[in-house]
Amino acid sequence: MDDEDDFEQRSAEFLAWFRAQDGTTISPKIEVADLRAHGAGRGVIAVEDIDEGEELFSIPQTTVLSVRNSELQTHIPAKLAEMDPWLSLVLVMIHDSGKGQDSKWWPYWRILPDKFDTLVHWSQPELSELQASAVVTKIGREDADAAFIDSLLPIATEHAALFGTHASQFSNHGARAYLLELAHHMASLIMAYAFDIEKDEAARDPDEDGFVSDDEENPPKGLVCFADLLNANGEKNNARLYHVEMFLTMIAVKTITKGEEILNDYGPLPRSDLLRRYGYLSDDYKQWDVVEINTSEIIEAVTADLKLTSGESQDWDVWEESFDLTRQIGNSSLPYDGFDPAFVLTLRVLTANEIDYKSLRSAKKVPEPEMDVKIASVLRKVIIKRQEEYCTSVAQDAMLLRNAELNARHRMAIEVRLGEKEILAATLQYLDRQIESLSEELAVSKDHSAEEEARQGQGHNGMKRRKI
Repeated sequence: MDDEDDFEQRSAEFLAWFRAQDGTTISPKIEVADLRAHGAGRGVIAVEDIDEGEELFSIPQTTVLSVRNSELQTHIPAKLAEMDPWLSLVLVMIHDSGKGQDSKWWPYWRILPDKFDTLVHWSQPELSELQASAVVTKIGREDADAAFIDSLLPIATEHAALFGTHASQFSNHGARAYLLELAHHMASLIMAYAFDIEKDEAARDPDEDGFVSDDEENPPKGLVCFADLLNANGEKNNARLYHVEMFLTMIAVKTITKGEEILNDYGPLPRSDLLRRYGYLSDDYKQWDVVEINTSEIIEAVTADLKLTSGESQDWDVWEESFDLTRQIGNSSLPYDGFDPAFVLTLRVLTANEIDYKSLRSAKKVPEPEMDVKIASVLRKVIIKRQEEYCTSVAQDAMLLRNAELNARHRMAIEVRLGEKEILAATLQYLDRQIESLSEELAVSKDHSAEEEARQGQGHNGMKRRKI
């Protein structure tokens, strides 16, 4: 973070720079505030009441720190065009940061963080505190290293002179390590602050029919100066960034009262992903915590009774690599009591006996995703096994969190894993109730069937005696 003595100065210099850029606007009803006392760094506060739909600030696309606006376009345009949008932006940011005070965005660079708590920067002992959380498998450090080395290192070493203050590091034997550290820093900035940027019509390539389309899965990205000063809150979100012609404009999406913080929205992220992507936790996102259950874990639990081959299983189109358990499990006001219906359907198909399975296949009908005793029992085994993968209990984690001397990363790891254990415990309790209830219903149904069979048997016997 910024040094204590120049935090305000850097903010003032950034605002002066931002206002001096052609086409930028800032509403007089907002101001940048120092929120470090609340653990939030900088933020944006309303200094007057703001109506829904009011423009808060606007920035032309030409002022966005992006690949399209980089001077590297004049040197290696073909190489940039060949790259993934993430990689090309990482390279552009490395280039621009090497320009130091000569960078157009220098005042902006000065307010960006230089340290991160995102998971890619955690040591192995720190990551181990997350225990069995699936978020550890999503970090992708090794894949990122490989991409940086394969795509960026050759350019950095071949064109070292283009990278300013980084040039000497790219020209010696330590280039690989230096590039990796720098690239991960830029990637963390992108992860935390970048927005998707729409292409202008002239830049889009037409298809064979003459139409143009957006690459929705991997659009160009850029750092939108000022927009990333906004903190985020999924519940209290009151502003959203819009593309308006060639501008990016932040607009109030609800009435904002004087003194209220202007807040963006990351969407309904579980805290594990909040930590992975942004490096912090907030109880406001606790409601979206999840536990990821791999399909392989389910298959393992029903292996003894499994009647499907791997080839046959593809016919159902219900297979996903994993499913999420949420804090909504057991909520009777939600469809399927909060379970993902695809999850229940997967369990239903996997636990079907051979006769039922062949019957469903011949009918070419996917079964209803309804919970029964067999499904609940299988899932119960999966939950118990998953609980055993965590090496501390809910009670132990709660006790650990009482230690005021825990460092920030350790505390966040405990909070993430504790949230997941709470979901597992609640799901197990729900399944126990369901098994008990469904078993009772099944027993009553069997009793009724037995009584009906007995009545029918007596009727038939009577008829036979009369006939004789």
